[in-house]
Amino acid sequence: MFVAELDRPWEESPFAIQGFLLETPEDVEQLKACCDYVYIDPARSDLSVRPAGQQSVQYKPATEITRSQVVSDGREHCASAAPSLTPTSQGSTLQDIQHQFTSQASSVSSQHGSPGTRSAREAHQLLELPGEFVEYEKTSPVEQEFQTAQEIHGQLSQALNQTFSRLKANERVSIESVKVSTRSMVGSMIRNPDAAHLLCQLKEKDTFSYSHSISASILAAIFGRHLGLNEHELNTLALATLLLDVGKMNLPSALLQKVEKITRPEAQVLRRHVEHSVNMLRQAEDVDLEVLSIVESHHERYDGRGYPKGLKGTEIPVFARIAAIIDFYDAITHERPYRKKVSPCYAINALYDRKGSQFQPELVEEFIQCLGVYPTGSLVLLSSGEVGIVIEQNALRRLRPKVLIVRDRNKKEVREPFSRDLEFEKTDEDGERLFILTALEPGAYGISDDDYYL
Repeated sequence: MFVAELDRPWEESPFAIQGFLLETPEDVEQLKACCDYVYIDPARSDLSVRPAGQQSVQYKPATEITRSQVVSDGREHCASAAPSLTPTSQGSTLQDIQHQFTSQASSVSSQHGSPGTRSAREAHQLLELPGEFVEYEKTSPVEQEFQTAQEIHGQLSQALNQTFSRLKANERVSIESVKVSTRSMVGSMIRNPDAAHLLCQLKEKDTFSYSHSISASILAAIFGRHLGLNEHELNTLALATLLLDVGKMNLPSALLQKVEKITRPEAQVLRRHVEHSVNMLRQAEDVDLEVLSIVESHHERYDGRGYPKGLKGTEIPVFARIAAIIDFYDAITHERPYRKKVSPCYAINALYDRKGSQFQPELVEEFIQCLGVYPTGSLVLLSSGEVGIVIEQNALRRLRPKVLIVRDRNKKEVREPFSRDLEFEKTDEDGERLFILTALEPGAYGISDDDYYL
C-alpha cells in the first residue's frame, strides 16, 4: 500500500522521501514506532493482493494536508505545502488491511516506490554529463581510510587558510597548494567515500568557516563519484565547491554573524559575495574558467529565480546545478549564528521539497540515492535501544548501514564504541530482529560528533 501522509511532519520520521510504497516488515516497524496512524492513497496502492499476514496498518481516507517547515527566518527557508490528496472513488474507510511482506529490507528505490528510478549510468547520460561514465569501487575499509582522510583534511585546511588570507589581502597568489590537497582528498574519497563524509560532521570554529568549505567540497566529490565523473572532473567540481564562498571574506563580519532577521538591503549585500568571489579568483593564478563558471552560477536556481543572472534550467552549467544542491544541503546541516543545524534526514526532506523549483529534479533524486536513507554521519536509534552514528553505507541495502554504537540500550555512554554492520547482524542479544528504528536530531543524548571523529 502507498503511504501518502503521516500523522506528523515528515521531518519527524525516518523516511527520506515524502510518500512511499509500504513493502517490508521494517517499513511497518518504523511506521509503528513513529506514527499512531497514516494516510493511505488507495489509487496508488495494490489492494487486489491481500493474503493473510501478521502485520497490519490502519489508515484513514486521504484528505488535504498543509504543512510549513521553517529552517530560518531569512537565509534558507523550508516552507512548502504538501499536494492535495483527494479521496478516491473507493470512498469509505477500509479497516485492518493486511499484507504479507517479504523479509528482505528494501533499497531506497523500492522503499519509496519510485517508478522512474535510474541507475547512476543512466543518470549520467540523461544529465548529459561530460566524459565517459566511470564506475568506482571501495578499495579501503572506512576505519583505515578515515585516518588518511583526517590527515588530508588538516593539510587542506592549512593550505586554504594561507591562500584565503593572501586573497583577502589582495595579493596575487597561486592556488597550487589548494589544488594538490584537493586532489589528495578526491583520491581518498574515491577509495572510500564514507571516510571523507564523516569529516563533514566536524564542528565549525569560525564565522567564515574553512570546515564548511571543505565539507561542501567533500560532498561534491562524493556526489560526483556517484554520478560517474572521471577524476579530472571530480577535481574540478571539488575545487570549485571549495572556493564558492571565498568572497564572504569581504563582507562585514557583523552581517555574517547577525542572529536577527536580515533586511532587504542586507540581503543585497550578502548576494554580492558571488561577485566578490569571482573577482578575487580572477586575480589568482591557476584558476580555470570552468571553476569560475561554477562559482559564479551556484546561486542560480532551476526555476530562474536565482542570482546573479537569473539563469534557468539548463542555462545553468550542470556542475553549478550540482554545486547549488551541495551548498544548500551542507549549509543547513551546519551551525549558523542565526539557527541550529538540522539532521541529514531533515535536510534531505528540505531538498526534496525544492526539486523542480530551486533544484533540478533528476539531480535531487540522484543526490538522495547517493546519500542513502540514513546519510553517513546520521545519529540513529536501533530497535535494540542502542544509539549510534552511521559510519558506512550499504549500497545494496540502504536500510542496513554500518553503525558505530556510542550509547547502550539504557542510553549510557559506551566506553569503547564498537560497530554493528546491520547487513550481517540481523538480531540483537535477545534474539530480536535488529534494525534502525529512527533517525535522531543532532546532539541527542549529549552525543557530539567530535568526540568520536577526532
